[in-house]
Amino acid sequence: MRKLRVMQLVLSLSPGGTERLVIEIVRKLASRIDSVVCCLDDPGTWAAEIEALGVPVIALGRTPGFQPALAMRLARIIKERRIDVLHCHHYSPYVYGLLASLLKPSVKLVFTEHGKLSDAGPSRKRRLVNPILSRWPGYLCAVSSDLKQHMVDEGFPSRRLCVLYNGIDPGERPTAQQRHSARVALGVPDEAFVVGTVGRLDPVKNLPLLLRAHVLAVAANPNVRTVIVGDGPERAGLEAKAAELGIERSLIFSGYRQDVRFLMSGFDVFVNCSSYEGVSLTILEAMASTLPVVATPVGGNPEVVVDQETGLLVPAMPRTLADAMAALAKSPRRRQDMGNAGRWRVIRHFSIARMVDDYASAYFGERHTDSAIPPMKAPAEAEAMSVSDPTRSLV
Repeated sequence: MRKLRVMQLVLSLSPGGTERLVIEIVRKLASRIDSVVCCLDDPGTWAAEIEALGVPVIALGRTPGFQPALAMRLARIIKERRIDVLHCHHYSPYVYGLLASLLKPSVKLVFTEHGKLSDAGPSRKRRLVNPILSRWPGYLCAVSSDLKQHMVDEGFPSRRLCVLYNGIDPGERPTAQQRHSARVALGVPDEAFVVGTVGRLDPVKNLPLLLRAHVLAVAANPNVRTVIVGDGPERAGLEAKAAELGIERSLIFSGYRQDVRFLMSGFDVFVNCSSYEGVSLTILEAMASTLPVVATPVGGNPEVVVDQETGLLVPAMPRTLADAMAALAKSPRRRQDMGNAGRWRVIRHFSIARMVDDYASAYFGERHTDSAIPPMKAPAEAEAMSVSDPTRSLV
């Protein structure tokens, strides 16, 4: 009896949170399903990582504009590859995947919406189209309750949607030696107070806000260093802005790195100042690394970061962001307590094993209900950590 065949349909495999989740789903379900990955656009940098697992990667090379013929081509590939389940990540893959499934009705459709490109309100076009699209069978989910509500506002019926939170491998706690080594790699001294962020350098990440907050932070504390890990279309403009603000010596652009978790061990605080997030994998990785998180209260951030317990949720203003960084700089004990609570929250609620099991249930036709992730008090988190986390006696 052959294994279930699942196609992951994505925009591309360029580095990003969604693409990392796809790789993890493929990797961790290899014993239970046969996978194929299809990219609407170009294959992207991480295609080689998928292919190294023995999983085919197909790139359709989409050009601008809506192309019905692309759905027909996708349907032929689904038939040729004998695909049982088509898992579409983001809205455009969902639209093409749904059209393809109409030509191949035996394929089961799964759609995950991972986020929005901006903080803009519901699209009028989608409000008209989505009630029609949602009439066809399929398993539809969002990665946060906030995103689910946005999808409802854009015309999807609430009863058709579930929430399935992203997850990561918590890994080990960082050691004191890793902290030192990471700072050497970043070129920052051990005594510096290091604020870090990680992500693709896109407008939605709102990094000019972090640069302006950094100016204020350095004025109050010359030992502050800010590290921006990642690459993208905004990098040149951000570097020019840093030079204009005169902060290029205290601001580090590391570029794209594959050793993000290692670099995080050299941070004191993690910052996310996006104008929108679904459920950020880098926030989860920061929490797993015992870092307090300062984040804007947008999208799924408040569902992950418990304000005053695992970090601070602050308005998107330079002064409030700088003040939050300064408050944590003054209190190592508070940073430690928040970091412990954040790590345990990830272990308890945002594990990759839970996420993969939930998707496997969807593939095999088992019922799934919304994840329930309650806010948790830091003292309770820390107490649970001391009992259950064997790596507690580290930095």
